Amino acid sequence: MTTILRPVRISLLGLLTAAILSGCESSSVADKVLDDKALKPPPSVVEETFGRGSTEVTLLLTKAPNGIYEGAARDIRDGAALAIGELDDAGVMKIKVIDVAEGPAAVAPALAAARARNSGLLISYAPQATTAAIAAIPADQRPPLINLSSPVTGAKVFNFGFDEVASVARGVRPVITSGHKRVVVLTPNSMAGVDEERLRSAVAQAGGALIGVVRYDPATPPGDLLTRNKALLDDAGAVVLMGDSAAVGAILKGVRTSFAKLAVVGTSHWPIELYSDPAANGVIIAAVDPDASQLIGERYRRFNKRSLSVYAAEGYDSVAVAAGLVRGKGATALTPEALTTKTGFRGVTGLFRFTPSGMAERKIGLYKIEAGRLVAIEPKAVSF
Repeated sequence: MTTILRPVRISLLGLLTAAILSGCESSSVADKVLDDKALKPPPSVVEETFGRGSTEVTLLLTKAPNGIYEGAARDIRDGAALAIGELDDAGVMKIKVIDVAEGPAAVAPALAAARARNSGLLISYAPQATTAAIAAIPADQRPPLINLSSPVTGAKVFNFGFDEVASVARGVRPVITSGHKRVVVLTPNSMAGVDEERLRSAVAQAGGALIGVVRYDPATPPGDLLTRNKALLDDAGAVVLMGDSAAVGAILKGVRTSFAKLAVVGTSHWPIELYSDPAANGVIIAAVDPDASQLIGERYRRFNKRSLSVYAAEGYDSVAVAAGLVRGKGATALTPEALTTKTGFRGVTGLFRFTPSGMAERKIGLYKIEAGRLVAIEPKAVSF
């Protein structure tokens, strides 16, 4: 039986959560009508708390140099805030947002303070060194950690980030199977070398060959990126376009104009607005559950004036997991044993479960973009 964090249509929006009970039974939270009050966070220059309950979830993020949360950190915070407003009408939980922009040196005092507040769970999105410093704190001196950034290892550490490389590995398979075996990847220049090797291995396992990786700067116009790599793209059967910035749309239009023969594979991190661009029609993409993200996305856009991103969905689901467990058994339910239930959870990011190794196993949906929508090209997974 899968523990459900399933969106349901009510007068506004809600997420149906269930807690793990004895014998792998689950108990659903009753439908509820939510107050249509915008979840407006206080200014980011102050320490933020969302919710009013006694069970704390500590959210560790890094502010930008200008002193506010930006990009993925902002989206995760806002997704988590939305989840508290959606799921905690009983007022049993709260989220404490802590800035760890100072890096590893900020970790020990931040976690000591969280422990003093009896925090039940840590959720973090931070640079690798900072995340590793969190994981290095002895397990008996900190709560369990749900990590939304690059994977790290450690006791009571659960890596949950929706991995763009995993999305590519899933999405490229049907394209290679259909005969487009020679693959070129266009990726932001921030991609790590280890991820490039993972891409190469994934393409090979699917029966294809990665013939080139072209890096671009997402902060600047793509310019002659495609012209400079014309020979490589002419030799390819498919192109994988990675990234989460506006540059993705410009590159996609260029590919469709100059290399129309290429099959195109997108990723889970594409901006949702790009789906409605005619250039995206026919793109294969392994992504989050579109039905769930549409429901949650309506309220997210209303409160935050921007579309739901994969990062916001991760923030929402991380809090939804905690809310489901606390509703079932109280604050003491936030344990590694409860988080690693074999039945898993279903949330905005789809069906997932944490494994004892600390990694998240996902059933990622496979879709084709048609007329601005994600259309499933295979049945949706219902269980592990």
